Amino acid sequence: PARFAQSEAAVSHYTDGVERWTYADLWSHSLAVARALLACGIGKGTRVGILMTNRLEFLSSVFGTALAGGVATPMSTFSTPAELEVLVQNSGCSVMLLERNVLKKDFAAILTELEPRIATAAPGELHAPQFPFLRHLAMVDSTEATGAIEGWNSLLARGEPIAPELVEATAASVSPAEPGMLFFSSGSTGKPKGILGAHRGVCLQLWRWRKWLALDECVRSWSANGFFWSGNFAIGIGGTLSAGGALVLQPTFQAEE
Repeated sequence: PARFAQSEAAVSHYTDGVERWTYADLWSHSLAVARALLACGIGKGTRVGILMTNRLEFLSSVFGTALAGGVATPMSTFSTPAELEVLVQNSGCSVMLLERNVLKKDFAAILTELEPRIATAAPGELHAPQFPFLRHLAMVDSTEATGAIEGWNSLLARGEPIAPELVEATAASVSPAEPGMLFFSSGSTGKPKGILGAHRGVCLQLWRWRKWLALDECVRSWSANGFFWSGNFAIGIGGTLSAGGALVLQPTFQAEE
């Protein structure tokens, strides 16, 4: 953020306008997520599920989780209810950051169908045998709570009492050899399988693409595939941000756009 602070890091085009984040903005939003996660009580190695399309908050959620010492766990928005059940159970995630509406899917409704206690529990107070580790859920595309699932602004407000210095201390306590990200396979030949990567491995995967693709600092990149896949995450996010470039984000592939 210091080197490219005022350069554009990512941009999203919406029907009602455009939202652009500089590298300084990305750092600020990631810090806000990290503070919120610490307020939710996550510790070193806590899994944080991230069920989102390619949007600005996907980036701040992944980097915010890393800053808070957690393990970012991207989940495919292509998932069927049965597949999502496997992902949440096998990841053991304690926090779930989700995009409620993706095309015709309502992930808040799907999760509630899988675990009806989500509809009646208060935010932050879920205790459910179906997902025994899950305590906090928040929707990035909503400001209203739905049972245990709170709105995004409410989640971020939890972090306001947390000093940024605590985030710095938390990040400094995590070593390169400790778990940093948990990706899942597509499950095309069976149930999705988890692949756990250390911070060192994730960083190497991200940073090598600039050299391999010979990218300069003017690069702008767009992808039609989700960042919840490891290859797209490494090549798209890593190759672009390591070069000080900008990600052009599109939540779902719409050719006419």
